[in-house]
Amino acid sequence: MYGAVVCPRCRKGFAVDLERRTSSCPHCGRRIQVRRMKTHFTSESASLTAQAVRELNRRGRRLKVDQGPRERVLPMSPSRIETLVQDLGEFDQDELEAALGGRTAMEAEEILRRVLQMGLVYEVSPGRYRKA
Repeated sequence: MYGAVVCPRCRKGFAVDLERRTSSCPHCGRRIQVRRMKTHFTSESASLTAQAVRELNRRGRRLKVDQGPRERVLPMSPSRIETLVQDLGEFDQDELEAALGGRTAMEAEEILRRVLQMGLVYEVSPGRYRKA
């Protein structure tokens, strides 16, 4: 299992293996204890975690400039996900991102992975999904 964390010294995001006790920041070299770090994203997929780190670093730099109020995005409960899938019918990842409104592409990809695992949707053609 991988996680996206932020270094307490240099404030840059990086990926860690959550099964290890310690890790080093690739930017400044600081040694950290993994269990004490706030994990901003977790996944079994290294590529999804890498996307999360990129998003975390991009968002972190923007937040220093833009400190205005942010719109609150409600968590996606299983019932909300099921309703969303029923409303969409047949869709691709871009349509799912648009329907989720205010969520990142990374979150849309994670939701898509979850609905595929739960059997709520199936892939009709490469990149196209339909309610099961």
